[in-house]
Amino acid sequence: MKGLFKKALLIGMIGLGISSARAQVSTHKDPTADFSDYRSFAWIQPDIQVKNPQYNNDLITKNIQANVDEILLKKGMTINTKKPDLLLRFHTDTEKETTRGFYSPSYPMIGYARIGRMLVPYNMGYYGGGYSAPYSYNKGTLVIDAIDAKTNKLVWQGSISAALNDRKIDKQIEKGVSKIMKRYPNS
Repeated sequence: MKGLFKKALLIGMIGLGISSARAQVSTHKDPTADFSDYRSFAWIQPDIQVKNPQYNNDLITKNIQANVDEILLKKGMTINTKKPDLLLRFHTDTEKETTRGFYSPSYPMIGYARIGRMLVPYNMGYYGGGYSAPYSYNKGTLVIDAIDAKTNKLVWQGSISAALNDRKIDKQIEKGVSKIMKRYPNS
């Protein structure tokens, strides 16, 4: 019975960690902008504040742009590099974050680290007592700007910040862009 309780507790903790592992998304919109006027777009030079070549390369840039393109094309917009209605630009930044992870004996030899609201399995804990230890990770931020091509003024901005997973960066970009662009105003 005790083993069954421990397994149920472990499953509950993992479920809680997965459900709370949401990236922080925010958007801002110019209330005077009429988004029905914006039917075409083009990209301008991105602002990449990342030194690590793993996160600063042409593949990442193409991935971000392709995901945004796909969403805007589905919304009925077109790509027009000669005379677009909107100019799109993105900014990226990464920083090393450190947090304290608490390792619990709720299941023998398994530890968990808390990254913001996300609970992730980490390192082997010690059975018989919990302990706290520092945990470092890369936090990435992606910001997408939509600029009125006629006035050169920002009319919409969306951003997302989350812990990065090096092995799943392409999937994280896809999901992150989708979450941001879900909040892009419909024309």
